[in-house]
Amino acid sequence: MNFEEKLKSEFSDKILGYENDKFFRHYFTVDNTNLIDIANYIKHDLGFTLANMCLGTDLKDKMEIIWYIGKPNIPDLIALKVHVDRENPVVSSLTNIWSGLDWHERETYDLVGINFDQHPDLRRLLMPDNWEGHPLREDYVYRKPKYRQPEDY
Repeated sequence: MNFEEKLKSEFSDKILGYENDKFFRHYFTVDNTNLIDIANYIKHDLGFTLANMCLGTDLKDKMEIIWYIGKPNIPDLIALKVHVDRENPVVSSLTNIWSGLDWHERETYDLVGINFDQHPDLRRLLMPDNWEGHPLREDYVYRKPKYRQPEDY
């Protein structure tokens, strides 16, 4: 039995959707309430130990978060996909399972505004601390920041 079948068999009632593509990516859509259990199974039982990236997307009516997880010596990636409410975008952090996702989740928080529950150090990564809003949201309106003038020094 391959890893997709094992994962589907173990969590048949908790996987909301599955699709794959020609680039060896296997997308499993799951609910946030089951995310930690499924992620632990993927790491500890299936051996997917390489955290590749986390990204967030504003889909206008909801937010989508995808974590890409790899396994040594195989080209396949498991992509865990979760949808959350756009007005209150909170999802479980996977940094306690894969510590390499730390800065990826911080970047997603900074640019898209997704809050990662239980993240050990959730703060801005790219934008200044006083930046208002999240630049990759569909409704973001750019406001020119006030820069300090030479006479302010």
